[in-house]
Amino acid sequence: MRIRFLACLPFALVLTACGADISSEPVQFALKPGVDPAFIATTTTKPFRTQVTDAEGSFIRQEDGVTCVLESKELKATLVTPAKVAFPITRGRASPMQVRCLSEDYMAEGVMYPGLSGTIVIGPSLAGVAAAMVSAGVADARDRWAYTDKTVWITLQERGE
Repeated sequence: MRIRFLACLPFALVLTACGADISSEPVQFALKPGVDPAFIATTTTKPFRTQVTDAEGSFIRQEDGVTCVLESKELKATLVTPAKVAFPITRGRASPMQVRCLSEDYMAEGVMYPGLSGTIVIGPSLAGVAAAMVSAGVADARDRWAYTDKTVWITLQERGE
């Protein structure tokens, strides 16, 4: 059921940044209880935006005011789009991050997979899951893992679809 769930989710990473500057302070992740603060080596601040697309996937507009929750086994953050997010770069392998966005009219769910040395995967994608597993097999605690190195765009669907 989990694979089916992920395969049906609208989630996109667009590699280009657009839209107005975000003036708010970066959203920080909170460590969950029992997680060593040294787990986070540093952070990289990237824009996090939500968008509405047409049936072909072409950009229609940026959707502001959408509440998103980003949560992994180690970390959690809540934000309202558009936002700057201080994404953690971790010492050792980080777990996949569930992303849930919801507004009165729209929603999106998906998973962000951390990668090594700029190998960033954002799902749902069986290739992404495979890449994350291969990366995990060759990593150790000295390695730095990151969730993104680009602007994150989340593609929304109308609620009820």
